Amino acid sequence: MTKSRLITLLVLPALLFIGSGSANAAGSMPPGWQETWLSFGVDPYVAESVVWPEYEHYDGFRDFFETTLVYVSGASSSDWPDMSIGIFQMKPSFVEALEKNWQESGLQGPCELDFDTSGTLKAYRDRVSRLHGQEWPVIYLAMFLRSLYSSYGSFDRDGNRVQDGIDSLPMEEQVRLAANAYNRGCEWFEAGRGDPDLLRVRIDKETFPRVLIPSPGRRQHSYAALAWEHFRSLSEDEFH
Repeated sequence: MTKSRLITLLVLPALLFIGSGSANAAGSMPPGWQETWLSFGVDPYVAESVVWPEYEHYDGFRDFFETTLVYVSGASSSDWPDMSIGIFQMKPSFVEALEKNWQESGLQGPCELDFDTSGTLKAYRDRVSRLHGQEWPVIYLAMFLRSLYSSYGSFDRDGNRVQDGIDSLPMEEQVRLAANAYNRGCEWFEAGRGDPDLLRVRIDKETFPRVLIPSPGRRQHSYAALAWEHFRSLSEDEFH
């Protein structure tokens, strides 16, 4: 059987059975995830809100078939799929850049984290396997937010204040900028060297579908706006 035929056989069932509604619309995320984010020094409400639009319509059935494509990819890196996978819909390329930045930045978590960023097929498959579970996406999200608040923060590596960073902004801006960076991707800089204005690019652009299968008649949304909407709902629930 050819590789292209095998891919077709794997993908078609997923496309046939994907729902058009939200898979995780009810309730919030597990408390254990919040504990992980707190252990990295990350606000759990910000973390949950940043990925909520993706988590809300995550479909495990589709994700299984998309992840399986990794194991029929070719030996050349140009053949490796870079689709969004896992509970928070992260791309392998996004995570690889995050891993490299984490190791170069000197940031610390609650435990030592060491990654293979050699660019080999094994490193790629190991990364995708981590994304397919639940533990690692939660850790990667913590790493992302710690890295974001460092790169675009107010202080350099020596603790000198160098700018009005993302940490100095009102909470609404923090959530919206972090969500936009997560959805669109961002560059990584040394601590305090990233201009927060870079995170505002296309922040209000309504390109995110709230259903798994978008159609011309369905409204698109600003990812950042959806994240802030969820943050507000979490905050309101806390005081009720």
